Amino acid sequence: MSKNFDMKKILVLTDFSPLAKIVVSYAIGLAKILEARIILVSVINAGSSTNTLNNWRKLEEEMIKGAQEDADRLIKKVKKEADNVQLTYECILGFPMAEVVDGFAVKNKVDFIVMGTRGASGLLKVIVGSNATAVINRSSIPVIVVPGKARFKKIRKVVYATDLQNLEKEIITATQFARSFDAPLDVLHVRMASSNDQIEELDRNMARATKENRLIKTANYPKIQFHELSSENISDAVDKFVNDQKADFLIMFTHRLLFYEKLFGKSVTREQAFHSKVPMLTFNKTNLTNLKM
Repeated sequence: MSKNFDMKKILVLTDFSPLAKIVVSYAIGLAKILEARIILVSVINAGSSTNTLNNWRKLEEEMIKGAQEDADRLIKKVKKEADNVQLTYECILGFPMAEVVDGFAVKNKVDFIVMGTRGASGLLKVIVGSNATAVINRSSIPVIVVPGKARFKKIRKVVYATDLQNLEKEIITATQFARSFDAPLDVLHVRMASSNDQIEELDRNMARATKENRLIKTANYPKIQFHELSSENISDAVDKFVNDQKADFLIMFTHRLLFYEKLFGKSVTREQAFHSKVPMLTFNKTNLTNLKM
């Protein structure tokens, strides 16, 4: 198989919760196909005041010891499954978590960060979601978000959801991932529904065919299909399309939160990360030029 998506290291972020084994198992599946090694990472908040420094150091030592024991148990659980995949563990200290993880990933030349989401609701969703959102928003490295019910299986179809901005550039990156699995790539654009949808349908069909041919030529990959849908809810439309197509992976590109997004919490990519039923790969548009492909 062609390894065009040249991945050598996968960082799996864990808190040793019940979700941890699911996320590690999924990462192992990816690592086997992409010939990567896995670095299991947990983060301990090292922030403390100077007045409690001595007490904090003792607590820190205990937390590091406890994390190592948790890591040993987790690695033992997946040892047989991991087979010949190299799996190591690192405990890193610092705050805020997303910044510390990004710094570690860049320093160690990690290719992917893999983390889980429980698909929780209410307060738990706020807590879990804030961590995952922070990592996606801060990361210079592509981030894979694995839902709690995901199990690794052969990747037969990949969906790339796009807002059409930077499409020519992003299609190269998305295609390189799909090509690694020799999987068809469905490019999806969801636009807001309008009263002119039916009148403009013929024109849109012609535009879709033209765009699809251009994408195939640009990416030099014949297994690309372009789709355009209209909906009043972009996230729901993407989720339904992924489900209808029986896709195994979703790719989306994000960017650092703008002021109005911080104010109103609007981000389709981050919303999709907790809404999707399949693993989702996110690339930070801000750092797209820094990606190692």
